[in-house]
Amino acid sequence: MNSNKAFSDSISNCQSLRLNTSISKHDSNCTNLPGSSSKASSSKIKKKTISDFQSMQQTLGQGSFGWVTLVKEIQSGKLFAMKAMKKAELFKYCTIDNLKREIKIQRKLNHPNIIKLDSYFEDKINVYLILEYAEGGSLFKKIKKQRRLSEEEAFHYLYQTCLGIEYLHKMKIIHRDIKPENLLLDTRGNIKICDFGWSTEMDNLKKAFCGTVEYMAPEMIKSQSTNYKLDIWCLGVLLYEMVQGKPPFTGKNDQEKCLAILSGQQLKYEDFVTEDCKSLINMILQPNPFNRPSIQGILNHKWMLSKLKQQSNYDLLNSRKISIIMDELNHSPMKSCQTVVSERKTNNKEYEDIKKRSHNFVFHQPQPLNEQPQQTFFRRVLISLGCINR
Repeated sequence: MNSNKAFSDSISNCQSLRLNTSISKHDSNCTNLPGSSSKASSSKIKKKTISDFQSMQQTLGQGSFGWVTLVKEIQSGKLFAMKAMKKAELFKYCTIDNLKREIKIQRKLNHPNIIKLDSYFEDKINVYLILEYAEGGSLFKKIKKQRRLSEEEAFHYLYQTCLGIEYLHKMKIIHRDIKPENLLLDTRGNIKICDFGWSTEMDNLKKAFCGTVEYMAPEMIKSQSTNYKLDIWCLGVLLYEMVQGKPPFTGKNDQEKCLAILSGQQLKYEDFVTEDCKSLINMILQPNPFNRPSIQGILNHKWMLSKLKQQSNYDLLNSRKISIIMDELNHSPMKSCQTVVSERKTNNKEYEDIKKRSHNFVFHQPQPLNEQPQQTFFRRVLISLGCINR
C-alpha cells in the first residue's frame, strides 16, 4: 500500500474511539492522552498528531486492519514505526476493545526485548500507534532468507525472547501470539517482541480463540481454559521453526494443521538437529499445559546452558558474537524497501470460520490417552474441526 495514500485516505462519519485508557500517575511512557480531562496531564504532555510526523515512503508491513510505515518525527528527527489502522475496519469487525487493550498493555511495558509504544492518536480516518523502530526487520524474514538458523543463532533469539516473555508474565500479561513475524530485530540483532493485539491480562483472562494457527496450543484449539502456558507452547514451536526452517505442525489448510497439533504425533527432525535441542523442544511441546516447563525451566535446560557457556560475552542483550545477516536496505531506512507481508496472516473471515468450528463441539477435560479409545479421540477431534458430522 502506498504510504502517501495512507496519509490522504478519507472516510466519512467515523466516530471517535476514545482511546484514552486509565493511567497511573507513575506511568512515564504515555506521551499522548486524547480526550484527557486531566489539567495536569494536558499541561505536561504534548499531544502528538499526524502532522508531527513525516512519511519516509517505506512500508514495513501490512496486516488485516492496516499497515506499518516508517516515519520521522519532525521535531526530534527520530525514526519510528507508525502502525495505522482504519476505523471502518475496526468498527466492522468489532476489534475496538482489542485495540484499547493493546494500548493499555503496551503503555506500561518497559523492557529491552519489547517494542516500546511512544504515543498514539486518532483522526477521522485512522488510529495510529507510534512505535519504536526495529531496523533489522522481522525474525520471520531472516529465517526465510537463510532457510534455517544455526543452533547458536536460535539460542540467541530464544534466550532473549524468553527474557521478554518472562517479564510479560511477571507483569501478568499473556502475549498469545508469539511467532517469528512478531519478533523484530534491532541493528545489533537483539529481539524486540511486538504486536500485542491478541494479548491479555491474566486477571481478565477469558476463553478465547486467537493467535496464529501454526502456533496455537492444543487447549486453545479445544476452547479449554488457558493461561500463560500458551506462550510457553509458542516458544517450543519457535525453536523448532528456527532450527528446521518450518513449523512442526503443517497441513494443506487450517483444519489439517489443527488436527496435526491435536494428534500428539511424534515430531520429526532433520539429522543436523542435536539431541539436546530435540530434548528441549519435546519438553516444551507437551499437549498437557501443566507438563510444560516454566521460563526458568527452559533457561536451565542443558541445551540452553551449554550454548550459554559458549558465549564469550555473557551480556546477551548486547552480544555481538551472533552473526546478524541483514539486507543492505535495512542499514539505510531512506531507501525504498519491498513490503514485508506475513505468510501467516489469517483474515477475519477465516478466523470466524475456525472459531465456529471450534465452538460447535464442547471439549471436556480429556482423559489420558491410554484410558481413552484412540478411535473415539480422533473422531471427537474431527467433529470439533468440522471435518465430519456428528
